Amino acid sequence: MGPPPLPPGKDRHHIVVLEAIHVKMPEFDFPHTIDFHPRTYKGDVAERIKDATIAIACVTPVTPEDLDVAKDLRCLAIMAVGIGWLDREEFARRGVTVTNCAGGNVEAVCEHFVGLYFAIRKKIVEIDNAMKGTKEWLEKGTLIGRWPDKKPSPGCRQEVLGIFGYGTIGKRIATLAKALGFSEVLVADRKGNTKNLREGRKAFDEVVRRASTMVVCVPKSDDTVNLIDEKEFESMRSDAVVINVARGGIVNEAALASALKNGSIAGAAVDVLETEPGGIGTTPLLPDPAVAEQPIPNLIISPHIAWFTQDTIANYQQLLKEGVENWANGTLEKDGDINRTVCVHDGKIYR
Repeated sequence: MGPPPLPPGKDRHHIVVLEAIHVKMPEFDFPHTIDFHPRTYKGDVAERIKDATIAIACVTPVTPEDLDVAKDLRCLAIMAVGIGWLDREEFARRGVTVTNCAGGNVEAVCEHFVGLYFAIRKKIVEIDNAMKGTKEWLEKGTLIGRWPDKKPSPGCRQEVLGIFGYGTIGKRIATLAKALGFSEVLVADRKGNTKNLREGRKAFDEVVRRASTMVVCVPKSDDTVNLIDEKEFESMRSDAVVINVARGGIVNEAALASALKNGSIAGAAVDVLETEPGGIGTTPLLPDPAVAEQPIPNLIISPHIAWFTQDTIANYQQLLKEGVENWANGTLEKDGDINRTVCVHDGKIYR
C-alpha cells in the first residue's frame, strides 16, 4: 500500500500537538506543518484539530464529537500507553488510524512502584517532614512512636505481594518483588471469577485477604472502575498497603480515604487520581485545610509521574515517530504484519 491520500485542498499533512508540555516532539521525515499547544482542555480539542490530518494527544481525550468537527483527521497518535478513553469502535468506523506507545514506560512505572513501596512502608516522607519541620527527634529521642503501638513495619521477607493486572508491568513487578525477597507473590484473577482460575492465578478475594502489599496495574475499563472499593478494604489485613500505578478511579478514592482515616489498613500510595490534574479539593484524598478538613494519614501521592525517566522519553519519541511515519508512508502493514504501535487501522481494531 502507498501513502494515504491527503484530504482535498491539502498538499501536505498538518500536525497538531495537543499536549506539548510532556515530551519533546521528534522530527518527522515527511512534508508537514505543525502547531504546538502546551496544554489542551477537553472543550478546546475540536477547535484545535479542525484542520489537522494528524493529531498527537497524551491524556486529553479525542472523542467522536471532536471527529465531527475535524473532518480531515486521518491519524491520532497517542504519546502514552494508556488508551482507556479511546472509542476504538468509532475511530475504526470512521477510518481514523490510532497509534500509541505501548510498552514504552514499563521499567519506569515498575521502578516507581518500588519507590512508593519503600516510601509508604518506611514512612520516609512523613519522617523527612518531621525532621525538617519539628524537633521531635531531639525532644523524644526517637520517632518510632509514629508507627502504631511502636510496632515496626514488615520487611520484604515478611511481605506477601498481591498483583492486580498481570500484563507487562505486572509481570515485571513480580520479578522485582522476588528479587527484593518478598516471601510470596499472588496474582489475582478477574474479580468475580471463582471457578476455572487461570494457571498461576488466585481468586480475587483471596488475594485481597492475604496480601500485605497490593499493587494495582490493570488497565482502566468499565470492568475495572472501583475494582478496589469499600468491600475490599473491609477484607484487607490491618497491616496492608495499597499502591496504585494504573489509573485513577480503579481504586475508589472515597473508600480509600475512609480506610486510611479509620486505620483499617496501614497505608497507601498512588501515582494517579480520578480527576487529573488534581489538587487540594479535587479528590477525597486531598482534603482542603481551608475548610478545616484534616489530611489523610499514611498516604503518599505523586502526580502521575511514574513514567518520567530518560528511557521512557526516548521510547515515547521513538514509538511516536515510528507510528506516525509508517502511517504517512503507508507502511504500517508489511508482509502481513501490523506495526507494534497500531491500536486501530484501516477499519480494524488491533488492541
